[in-house]
Amino acid sequence: MEKAFPLERKNQILDIIRHKGRVTVDELKEVFKVSGATIRRDLEFLERQGLITRAHGGAIIRGKVALEPDYFEEKQKFLEEKIRIGKEASKMVEEGEVIFLEASTTVLQMAKFLRDKRELSVITNSLEIAQELRGIEGISLVVIGGTLRKRTNSLIGPLAELSLSQMRFDKAFIGISALDPSSGITTPTLEEAQTKKEIVKAANQVIALCDHSKFGEQNFAFVMPLEKINILITDKGVSSSFKGEIEKKGIKVVVV
Repeated sequence: MEKAFPLERKNQILDIIRHKGRVTVDELKEVFKVSGATIRRDLEFLERQGLITRAHGGAIIRGKVALEPDYFEEKQKFLEEKIRIGKEASKMVEEGEVIFLEASTTVLQMAKFLRDKRELSVITNSLEIAQELRGIEGISLVVIGGTLRKRTNSLIGPLAELSLSQMRFDKAFIGISALDPSSGITTPTLEEAQTKKEIVKAANQVIALCDHSKFGEQNFAFVMPLEKINILITDKGVSSSFKGEIEKKGIKVVVV
């Protein structure tokens, strides 16, 4: 296998362990053409994330982590709930603001309710959101650079992070892949997690859009603790216990 970057290698190692159920350090050394010490550090990292359990001479999968759903299937799941969440989020946008809309199936629904806004600056890493808002009078649209992740039509990676580091937003509207009160917010890939961290860092206020199916889930890459969110908008499918746990962390929860 062509030598991978460290983040890519960790993702690929996890894919191999998921597929085989068990793997040895020697097998991974042969695949990635790196030292045993490097592989062991990668396995230690994955174990700290709660994704695998290290065994003698290798590792086995820990079956708690949700796999990434197909994006186009995800767009159709809980569509009515996503539309309600998106509409509510659009009400939080004021004229003259600079906002960031993250690549997300729920944030995409929000974008459809922004067409009547005026004097609004929208920055996004989503090709679909950009297409939705292109050419609308009153909306200044900026699409950040980055590497295209075809699975989600999003721009992520080092170039995206560099662009974001030069920006500041009044509000960032982000999607959530997985949310758990104890493990925080997680996402399927390390690259996506890093880009999301930069989005949050650049925002004065972070508003998360999340349908109830994402609660209690855990993905591969840690993004941030829940306390980094200011407002969470979700649907009526959320349990009262989950809602209560999140509110205890000082987060305003809006249910629609």
